[in-house]
Amino acid sequence: MRWLYLTYVVYWSAFLIALLLTAAGHPPIRPEAVAQAINETSSLPYEQRFAQAAADFAIVAALSYPALLYAATVYGAATAAAAAALGAAQALLHAAVYHVALLFMEEAARWHPLAQKLGKRRKVEWGRYILWVAASISLAGVLSL
Repeated sequence: MRWLYLTYVVYWSAFLIALLLTAAGHPPIRPEAVAQAINETSSLPYEQRFAQAAADFAIVAALSYPALLYAATVYGAATAAAAAALGAAQALLHAAVYHVALLFMEEAARWHPLAQKLGKRRKVEWGRYILWVAASISLAGVLSL
């Protein structure tokens, strides 16, 4: 659970830093680019949206915690850009979706075989790892609708 808390702390820290930088006139991600990307993504076919979403989950499933913390940072900055471009309501929606996605990513990272070995488990539980990777890919499919 501590990794999940750390992930959320990284997410909200990145959000606040990006929001402060945007308010100071130096946005790390241009709000106009986010609004344009959201409009372009919504017009893509389902298969392409799914491939983009599944790629994030697959990278975290393959690289474990370093990729998870990187994803939390990027998602936090993207939420701040969405807040600047589309308003607070859209930012709250992004935050809710990203929190669920980060929860699934954290579980996949927790059961990563290398994380289990470094955690001194006697036996690597492949079933749980595969379960969380499959659940993450399923979540990517739902989020791509």
